[in-house]
Amino acid sequence: MATTEIAAAPQELDAGMMVRRALFLVLLVGLTLYYLGLDFKGLSTPKGMEQAVISREIAKGNGFTTIAQKPLAWMQIQKQEKTRKGPSAQLDLLNTPETYHSPLGPLINSLPLGLAKGTWSLGDKQAVYTPDLLIAGTSMVLLLASIGITYLLVSRIFDAKIGGVTALLMLLCELLWRFAQSGLPQMLMLFLFSFGTYFLYKAIENEAQGRGTLLWIALTAGFFGLLALSHWLTLWIFLGLMVFVALYFSKRVILLAVLIGIVGLITGVWGYLNYQHTGNPLGAGLYAFYSGLGGSGSEEILFRDLEQSVGGLNFQGFLRKFVSNALAQIGSLYGYLGGVVAAPLFFLSLLHPFRRKEIADFRWAILIMWSCGVIGMTLYGIKPLTENQTHENNLHLLFIPLMAGYGLAFLSVLWNRLNVPLEIPAIRNGHFILAILVSALPFLLNLPPRLVDLNRVDKEFRVQYPNYVPRLIKDYADKIPANELIVSDIPWAVSWYGNRSTFWLPKDQGQLSRLMVMGKDKGTPISAILLSPLMLWSPLSQTTQPRSEYFDWRQYLLAYPVIGLGKTDPEKAALQEIVKSELPFTNYYDAGSPFGRLYLFMTETKLPPRDPAAPAAK
Repeated sequence: MATTEIAAAPQELDAGMMVRRALFLVLLVGLTLYYLGLDFKGLSTPKGMEQAVISREIAKGNGFTTIAQKPLAWMQIQKQEKTRKGPSAQLDLLNTPETYHSPLGPLINSLPLGLAKGTWSLGDKQAVYTPDLLIAGTSMVLLLASIGITYLLVSRIFDAKIGGVTALLMLLCELLWRFAQSGLPQMLMLFLFSFGTYFLYKAIENEAQGRGTLLWIALTAGFFGLLALSHWLTLWIFLGLMVFVALYFSKRVILLAVLIGIVGLITGVWGYLNYQHTGNPLGAGLYAFYSGLGGSGSEEILFRDLEQSVGGLNFQGFLRKFVSNALAQIGSLYGYLGGVVAAPLFFLSLLHPFRRKEIADFRWAILIMWSCGVIGMTLYGIKPLTENQTHENNLHLLFIPLMAGYGLAFLSVLWNRLNVPLEIPAIRNGHFILAILVSALPFLLNLPPRLVDLNRVDKEFRVQYPNYVPRLIKDYADKIPANELIVSDIPWAVSWYGNRSTFWLPKDQGQLSRLMVMGKDKGTPISAILLSPLMLWSPLSQTTQPRSEYFDWRQYLLAYPVIGLGKTDPEKAALQEIVKSELPFTNYYDAGSPFGRLYLFMTETKLPPRDPAAPAAK
């Protein structure tokens, strides 16, 4: 009897493991289909669309360029062109070098876009743009690969059970899936950071055992260099890595030289290209600090200004703002860590004396890198979760897996000290079950009403309403000849969905007039303006204030509701005549939409009126 029980135990264990893995796979496939299918409404962030535009330009063979133009970034390159080629040099307005975004994310996304060029045109009844699906799908593949790497790393640090629960917590973390839908490079960053920290842990293991560490530090440096090419803000995490290496390893001088050399070699090429285009290795990213803690204006105000007459450095009350912003991050840390309940427990695990030296030491590497990342996010700005759940500067999410692993290990220590019957499997693993349920509860509670809402809404209406309606944006963009440009308050969306060169609405009419003169001289006139609900639905009480960022465009904001009073095209034309001003764009055009009237589109030259009998644009 005993022999039978002993022989059966491994089979039962294998059967249980196979069932758990099968359930995990089913959950993985189900969540992927949900977030890439039912719940997907297109790319959700401006920076994600900007990077998508760059990816498509790379796939076209135009190199690392953009057609979504920021006035300040364009003028920065224009000044450098005149320095290099003389005062008569004139930069093209249609397509310019991109110096703001890091290059690796767009390069990766250009691969699936290049393989599916036939999907670049938006179908007549298509709501979700297929390249949006390709980019989001690529991010989800990177997310799933990151989960696999995390499982290997956490299992190596602790055991396979903690590794599996950590992987499950990542899979159930809605914040990670939302970033995968955004078009931002965070999932690529998570993938690279997971690899980099895996090799760092190998180096710490070897150091603890008195073996060589050079190879593992070199591999760590390689992945941290690629990480910096995904988002330049991660250089702050690399700074934390250098601090740890300098304090921990015995051959610190050699290892620091290897770290700096490899990361410098990888990032130096991009810095050199930026220097060629702008005169500094940071490119347009130089101005990002101006819109963060050290600045006096938002990024929107700064980059819309052709001459940077607003914004700039302002260190008044710097220390107070720094402390306040850092505390705000820490206060919202649970949300920034994706609501994974085990992740914040990492900080309590710092008090536990782990017996294995490498486990105890590795947590200090995590803490130092995270602390330096917080400094970077504080200086350059990260919006509160109430304003933006998927902010492009969120580096906290990179630490979710490792912090969750340590948090689960610490929770296991406390659970095993309780006076509970641990021989019962459900109770023995009760802390893991609770951690999973508490972390997944918000998603599980929100899922039924979301599914009900999705069933009620026609597929054609599944868009990022109201700012981004791909079909309608493309209809407006198609009215303008290919060699002409549009100005807009959402240039990223017009360039991406309309596949048109678009300038961010400049600070004032005088700057727009300068750009229009330059454009006509180059044979690429700016001939239309497209304003979205992002600007049009802003409170008039704010817009009409002289300090408002849109004060110089208040005539359009006031004309928008007046023109909308007309029920027919003749009535709208009559109202337009009443409110017509001396602004460059005075001819109103309505493409029609099943969503109602969302956008204000006006041109320099009058377009043929829309056929009233034609169906509304889908």
